[in-house]
Amino acid sequence: MKDKVSIIIPCYNYGEFLTETLASLIHQSHENWEAIVIDDGSTDNTESIILPLLKKDSRIVFFKQINKGVSAARNLGLQYVSGDFVQFLDADDLLSPEKLSLQLDYFRQNPSVDICYTDNHYFQNGQPDVWFPDQEMEGKKWMPHFFGKGVEAIQALIRNNIAVSSSPLIRNNIIQKSNGFPEEVAHTEDWQFWFDCAFNGACIHYFSHPDAFSLIRVHKKSVSQDMQIMRYGELNLRNWVGKKIEESSFSKEEKKRLMEENENRKLALFKYIMYHGPLLDPSHLMKMAKLWDWPTVISFYFKALNFRRKTINKQHAKNRRHHTVQCQQPDVERNN
Repeated sequence: MKDKVSIIIPCYNYGEFLTETLASLIHQSHENWEAIVIDDGSTDNTESIILPLLKKDSRIVFFKQINKGVSAARNLGLQYVSGDFVQFLDADDLLSPEKLSLQLDYFRQNPSVDICYTDNHYFQNGQPDVWFPDQEMEGKKWMPHFFGKGVEAIQALIRNNIAVSSSPLIRNNIIQKSNGFPEEVAHTEDWQFWFDCAFNGACIHYFSHPDAFSLIRVHKKSVSQDMQIMRYGELNLRNWVGKKIEESSFSKEEKKRLMEENENRKLALFKYIMYHGPLLDPSHLMKMAKLWDWPTVISFYFKALNFRRKTINKQHAKNRRHHTVQCQQPDVERNN
């Protein structure tokens, strides 16, 4: 059979969800797949959960490594891929039954496409039937609907990440041109991987179908929701993107346009982190200095302190006015 899909599943202490995750693969209408489960040094019951499943379905294979992180686990999985297409799936997430089949149909109809990504929905762990378009669960749609490659793809990615890791189905040949997932990066590894594919010429299409989606489980203490760490990661990513643009074969005008947009967004992010980050935490300032430079960090440190002082003074003044108005209100009961 053609169109074999290799599904790479990194797992770190998510053994309790593996049965449900693998069931979402077993229920796929497209049956030509292999699931490559990578145990990233789990200390829970991951191995005891997976071993019986291996005996039930020969399409599931299992490998172990010492704890190196999700990117290293995915990269190890890529070494064992035998499929024409690759799907990444976290050990606690799910795929809709028709996702693979519908995306493969789209690839057949659009042979120039390398990455086809779908919608994804977020659900609170324990509430699988209540879905949201965003991980904050505020009902905000964030996913851009992009169709293209080259400069346009890089520009789209500069503006926003386009997809979570489980949304796209990817041709294996474009992955072979990439550098895999960056193992030294945390929280923006997916975004950097899409950039890497785009710099290697990947044609990326959004595919909309109500029956094609991934489901992302949100945990109350999910590391992925540590927004401060994610902002550090994005700042580091934008430094990397700037270097990649300079090294690219784009024209001088294209490079200038991409660099300007990336630098503007990087500066805006830097200012936001400085004005809203933990200014009294020395480790925060050390991280910012590594991502920028000490003179600029120190300059914005004092600007941020002054900004917070003014904000506090305004709030105090507002509270005093509110208190004064309350004191000046007539005692209605006494006057009556």
